[in-house]
Amino acid sequence: MITALDSYLGWQEPEHKDGCKRPKWEVHYRTEDHQYRGSGYGESRPRHECPDEDCEHGNSFARLLVRLVCRSCGAAQIISGEKTPETGVSTSSTQVLGYGLPPRQVAGLLLWPGHPWLRVGMLEAEEPHDFVVTRPGVREVTRESVVGQITQGRGKLRGLVWTTLAVPNPDGRYGLTAQLRFQHANDGQGSGGSPLRTIGAAARWIGARLAEQPGAGAA
Repeated sequence: MITALDSYLGWQEPEHKDGCKRPKWEVHYRTEDHQYRGSGYGESRPRHECPDEDCEHGNSFARLLVRLVCRSCGAAQIISGEKTPETGVSTSSTQVLGYGLPPRQVAGLLLWPGHPWLRVGMLEAEEPHDFVVTRPGVREVTRESVVGQITQGRGKLRGLVWTTLAVPNPDGRYGLTAQLRFQHANDGQGSGGSPLRTIGAAARWIGARLAEQPGAGAA
């Protein structure tokens, strides 16, 4: 399960060799079909004994290989994984992933587009669904810069609402993933605050929670 926060946090950058003068990665990928699991040299291939004849993890599988090469320092990495309906190559459309689009400023905060939590109909949307929230002036989303999250949801009558998380707290009760926990939450329908029917209302609610924090007036 990928959330807006997962679009920005928890990633690592491959390392170049010391002294690399022009650090830049060339990225290629390919799929190798008909790979066999658990069969080393001289070993017989295991039998497929899964009771579900329509399963996707039989004796053979397709392997996805991603190759990263730096022509300057010669560093190279190959990353491999099984290609299944749940893995493989994700669409690169920023309409779906969100990551890569510039942030927008709303109610004095920066909203960074991320991967949508509510995926039904997301390809028909004209703008991103979900946002990671930081204060103004932030150039890159980091764990330290995040102050909240806005997620598109549905109300009791299936109307559009915006759910929110605000004020990171390692002991917080709220959070969709393990990336960050939050102290405050609003389900967009009135639980945790007033109903949130626009992105602007969601951003203002987060801003109000931030203003309640000790020392906020001096910032």
